[in-house]
Formats: sequence, structure tokens, C-alpha cells
Amino acid sequence: MNTPSSRGYIPEIDSLRAIAVLSVILFHFNPLLLPGGFAGVDVFFVISGYVVSSSLAKHNQAYFLSFTLQFYARRIIRIYPALLACLVIVGLIQTLLVPASWLSNSSNNTALYAFAGLSNFALIWFNDGYFSPRVEFNAFTHTWSLAVEEQFYLLFPFIFFIWIKFNQKSNIIGFLSRYLLPLLLLSSLIYAAYETKTSPEHAYYLLPSRFWELASGAILFILHQKNTCLAQQKHTSNIALFLGFALIALGFVYSEPKSFPFPWALLASSGTILLISGVANASNQGLLKKALQPLPLVYIGKISYSLYLWHWPILAMFRWTVGLDQPIYLITAALLTTLISVFSYHFIEKPIRKHPLLHSKPNWQIVGAGVSFIILSFICTQFIFKAQPLLSLSVTKDAQNWYPEPWGSANNYPPIARHFTKRKIFVMGDSHTGAYRTMLRMLSDQQGVEVFSYSAAGCAIANLRYTANPDCKRFISESLAEIEKNSAPGDVVFLASLRMPRLSDQWVTFQDDQVIDSNKTADSPEMREQVVKEAEEIITRLEQASLIVMLDAPKPIFKSPAFRCADWFNAQNPVCRGGLSISRHFLQTMSQPVIRTISTLQTKHPKLVVWDTIPILCNTENCSAFDGKQPLFFDGDHLSAHGNRVLYPSFLSILTAIWKANQG
Repeated sequence: MNTPSSRGYIPEIDSLRAIAVLSVILFHFNPLLLPGGFAGVDVFFVISGYVVSSSLAKHNQAYFLSFTLQFYARRIIRIYPALLACLVIVGLIQTLLVPASWLSNSSNNTALYAFAGLSNFALIWFNDGYFSPRVEFNAFTHTWSLAVEEQFYLLFPFIFFIWIKFNQKSNIIGFLSRYLLPLLLLSSLIYAAYETKTSPEHAYYLLPSRFWELASGAILFILHQKNTCLAQQKHTSNIALFLGFALIALGFVYSEPKSFPFPWALLASSGTILLISGVANASNQGLLKKALQPLPLVYIGKISYSLYLWHWPILAMFRWTVGLDQPIYLITAALLTTLISVFSYHFIEKPIRKHPLLHSKPNWQIVGAGVSFIILSFICTQFIFKAQPLLSLSVTKDAQNWYPEPWGSANNYPPIARHFTKRKIFVMGDSHTGAYRTMLRMLSDQQGVEVFSYSAAGCAIANLRYTANPDCKRFISESLAEIEKNSAPGDVVFLASLRMPRLSDQWVTFQDDQVIDSNKTADSPEMREQVVKEAEEIITRLEQASLIVMLDAPKPIFKSPAFRCADWFNAQNPVCRGGLSISRHFLQTMSQPVIRTISTLQTKHPKLVVWDTIPILCNTENCSAFDGKQPLFFDGDHLSAHGNRVLYPSFLSILTAIWKANQG
């Protein structure tokens, strides 16, 4: 009988790897081609559990330390050379081509955590879910599955060693060693079912809810060692393979991302178990088994690790630059993926794995050297990321004109009289509050005004288009309480928020008809009544504290994000087709609902100060996101640092008039 351990290498398993990686790649290139193709990762998990168990079974089993060191040495040689090359090279390319932004600010963290096999945690801490926009633009997103496997590899030798040493014993220790892995599998499966409903991101990314998939492969190998669950005849092999293919096909077509890994991962995982059972016995050569033996398919399986490593960063870089909407770009991305993966396999993976020097070294030296190279690569990549202002090819590396940060100090913005050193300004609103930071820093440095900022992304204050949700209402209430506590009569409260319908976001341009429809909804009598009531409550509360309330009128908005369309290598991206200019007439039409609401508020609150920036930012028939070569806006609606400086004289003039009128 040919058991898996006696047979050794099983080429059909490489073919299963090929099916898995091709399904993932097809899904990532275009989800419509294979809606559940991401379930290919689950095929990998089961295969990994099986193959790793086979590897451990061949190790010296006398001493735990030598057993684990031998395993870790093999894993480091297998996983890290290609991974380190990918992380460092992609880190450099990203630094050269990708501007720093909300859309990209989680990428560096993901890359750095990937060196330690923790990128799955980084994706939870620094992202917005597996299928969020930021994930698609993160060149290191795909390393989450490698992190899950690496974490499994840290734990599994302990479990497997216990099974090897004690499973033949008839006492309680033997019983526990035999059933430890099945119990852990069952616990993980139950936990996956619970987490998928209560915390889907954790269920998707983390080992506890994925352990059962890897463990199922390991248990399958243990059963095969006992000649159990092996297809003994051609017809049983064909049945197992047919059912396995059917289950995987169903998983690739019907898997629902929101119900993953439970229950939908059961399809791909169960199918993989059946397929491995159908091919593990070398004596059976059924028709379906032969379908997994063509050399091209086996070869794709051999290079599947490099294919998986490189396809996603290539797609991410295309999304950042020319885009992926043209067939020529999709074909180019596919060719690059193939060429780089073949190179990685033949010149990095294979030579290092088979190098005689490594096989002559003690395992502790291999592990030590491996950890040293990982740390060195991490330091190198971290240095590359920190050197972005020097290395970047993007015009956005001129950070002090692009990014509305509180640049400089009194040396950059020398004091000018400082007439208002006893005055305070409280700025509250959504992310557009943060987009005024450069201007507010100038006000503080030059005039001595004390600035307090309260900002929450997505929480516009007196948006005048729609009312705040419960979380934002809580933010508003807490901010108002802080302002009442720290303010004095005559201080200014600046309500700074987006008050126009967005035409774009950092990753997409919205459809005109959808934007226009949303604006009509905002202009309905019912909505106008609600937003006026909400704004009045805020204004009245502040005026009762003898504070001056100021809000910014609608600012220009654009169909394309300036920071993504300002370079030669990204100007042709699909997101840039809307252009970086817009008709002033269109802006005036879109702002009418809010302008009417502001007029209503001014009638009821004569002291309400409204700051209209459109005459400054747009003094021609077509408004531009640029002031000559300098950006007025960072993306489609947030100001740039240069835009802040352009607006500062107007802002200071209004505050001067307010405070001079309220002297004493």
C-alpha cells in the first residue's frame, strides 16, 4: 500500500495548488469571472495542513527541540526568501509611485507587520474590512493568508509532536494526544460560526476561525498514515475527485463574502479533502486523477507561491497608476505576474531551497540566519518608507504645498502684531476641519490665537444637507460640552464641514445622476426642516454661551482627486477622467439647497457669520483644483496646504472684523 509518507511527493497536489492560485488570481483580476474565487485561499489552507504534517512526520522525532528547529528551518527556507524579496521590492515601488493619503496610509503598516507574520492583525487595526476600497489599493493585503499560515506553523509542531510521542499509549495521555487536534478543529469551527456573525473581519483574517481548515488537512494526513480515508480503487478515487471538484466549483461560484469563513468555506475545504483523498494513493490512476497530472498544471502549482506573492502587488500598482479598465492593462498585468513569478521561483525560491550550503548547516544556524535576514529586510523597508519625501517620483512629495498639516512654527509664520493673543477659536466638524490645519497654524503663530479642534471623519456639523447619525450626535454633544467649558464670551466657534454632495472619493468618481438625485433629496421640504432644526439647536446653544458662530459656505468640489491625477504616471487613470476643473455654474446649482438653508438660518440668527470661499478659490467660469502649478485641493474636495494659504487672508479678515466688533 502506498501511503502518503511512503510515496513522498504527490504531483497532483501541486495541480490542486494551481487550481487554487488561478481561482484567486481570476477573482482579483475581475470578480465577475469567478465570484467566489477568493475561496482558493481555503484550498491552500487545507493543502498546507496536509503537506506540513507530511513534512513533520519525516523529521527526527526523538527530541522536541531538534524536532521544532528542523521544522522552522525548513519553513524559513521555504517561505521567507521570496517573501522578503517581494516585500522590499514592492515597498520601494510603492514609495516611488504612491502618494501618501487616506487611501494608502495603511499599506506601510501592513508591509512592516508582514515581516513578522502579523499582517492579518494590521489589516484589522489599520483598515476598514477585507472588501473595503483601501484594501484594493494596499499592495500587501494578500499577505494576511501567509500570516495565518505562519502563526499556525508556530503552534502546530507542539500539537503534532504530542500526537507522535503519545498517540500509541493506552492511558489518558494517549487518549488526549489522539483527540487534541480534532477537539481544536471542532472548537475552531464553532468559533468561526460565531465570529462570522459577530465580528466578520476577525473571522476572516485571524487564525482562531481559520485553524479548522489547516487542521482538517493535518487530520487527513494522520488518517492517511493509518490507510484510512484513502481511495483504494479507481472508482472510489473517481467518486472522491468528482465530489471534490463539484464542491470546490460550487464554492468558487457561490461563496458569499459576508458569510465567510462559515459556512461557505466548508465547500472549498471539504472539496479539497476529497480531492487529496482521491489522489494520495499512487496505485490508483482513475480518469479524473489523470486530469490533475498534465505537466503545465503541475508547473503552475510549483510556482503558485510566487504567483500568489506577486499578482496582488502588480494589480495594486496598476490601480494606482494607469488603472485596470483597459484589456491591454489587464493583459500586461497578467504577463508581468507570470514573468516575475517564474523568475522568483527559478532564481529565488528553488536555488535557495536546494542550495547545498543550507543543507550542511545546523538547523539552529539556519533559523538564526533567517531571523537576522528578516530583521535586516524589515529595517531596510522601514528606511525606504521613511525616505519617501526624498525617493518619491510624485509631485506630492512637495508635502508643504500638498498636505494641509500644521506646518512650521513661529519661524515659518513670524508673529504679526499678535492682536488676538487672548482670543480662542474652536473648530469642529468632519475631516474638512482637519483640512484647515495649515491655516489654523498660521493664525496661531502669527496672531497668537489659541486654537481648539474637534474633528470626526464623516461627522459634519450643521451639514445642512442631512442630519447627523447617533454616533455623530454623541460627538457633537461631547464637543459642545467641551467648548462651553473652555470658552469665554466673544470666542469664535467655526463649524467647518463638507456642505456639497461629493462628486468623487479617493478611489472612484460617482455617477452624475446619483449625485444629482442625492441633492434633490437634500432639497426636499422634509429634509430642509430637519437640518434647519438640528443646526438651530447647535447655534442657539453656542449663542447662549455668548460665542460667535461661524460656518463655511459650500466650497468647490471636483470629479477627480488632484493627488492621484497630478503625475505623468497616473494622469490617465480612470479616476482622472472627470478632470480637475468644473463649471462654476454647476457648483452654484448644486449648492443652492444649502445656500437657501443658510439664508433661513441667518434670518433667524442675524449674528451667524458665513464665510464664502468660492469667490477666492474660483474667480473664473471654470474652477480649477490648481492655482497655476500649485494645488488648491488635495483630493476632490479637501483643501491642500497651498489652498489654506490662499484662503488665510480672507479668514483672518473675517476674524479681525468679528473681534474688533466685540472688543471689551
